[in-house]
Amino acid sequence: MDVRQLRYFLGIVEHGSISRAAETLRVAQPALSLHLKRMEEDFGCQLVLRTARGVVPTESGRRLAQRAAALIGQMDGLRDEVRAVEAVPAGPATVGIPTSLGPVLTVPLALAVRRTHPQIRLRVVEGLSGHMLEWVLSGQLDLALVFGTKEMGGLETELVARERLHLVGPADDPLLRGRNAIPFAEALSLPLILPGRPHGVREEVEHAALLARASVTVALEIDALEQIKALVAEGCGYTVLSDRVARHGAAAERLTGLPIVDPQIDRTILLAHAAGRPMSAAARATHGILSGILAGLTQDGGWR
Repeated sequence: MDVRQLRYFLGIVEHGSISRAAETLRVAQPALSLHLKRMEEDFGCQLVLRTARGVVPTESGRRLAQRAAALIGQMDGLRDEVRAVEAVPAGPATVGIPTSLGPVLTVPLALAVRRTHPQIRLRVVEGLSGHMLEWVLSGQLDLALVFGTKEMGGLETELVARERLHLVGPADDPLLRGRNAIPFAEALSLPLILPGRPHGVREEVEHAALLARASVTVALEIDALEQIKALVAEGCGYTVLSDRVARHGAAAERLTGLPIVDPQIDRTILLAHAAGRPMSAAARATHGILSGILAGLTQDGGWR
């Protein structure tokens, strides 16, 4: 027995006629009679009496009709409730955004979610990209932007953009002045200030160095982007960033950069969520809004 059979039975009782019920329900009369017969066999009793004026429910049939009406009402209410969840997303949604992308994403995302879905309780977590991977996999984040090109087990990812990496140094640095680019081998020979593993730019640099059979000279490891840029501006070393990241922040006016060549190093930006763990309606709605913002940035040059 299923909900469809209960609906058929209610139709027979309400119309007092199998033929009229069949017409209203748009079911062939023989098929409806067969459904009724099977229900009576399942319950082991007669559910309706056939008379010259139609059918009337037995006492058992009346009890079934009452309970069936209540059950169908609950099912319809449940369906409406579930559809409302999708139509009006509500509840928590947690998004991870790397510090380097926060200035162009966090406020627009918060405003768009607030205006479009005010019942979503958005939480944005900013940090270095290496942490984002761990937090998505552990369930602390519903989705996050991450960097990298390698296979990421346990994650479903979407390509957002690619950025070219630059060697960044003090604005008055004579080594960088008057040049258009710097070879990767020369950049590796300089004292670098980088975040520790497994953060995105560190892995990109070390992967490129591995392919070039070279080593990376790390003078300082600091897991804080603005502090890295401040130390570089003070002449404590160099770092590797995209041009977009180098041009934002308190130390931006005191920095300069050159694109890295031979080889060129690109950083891939991905939008990721845990594979095999369904996102809530609130998280899916937030994902859609964030995807739209990212698409707009890539189209109008917002990454540069």
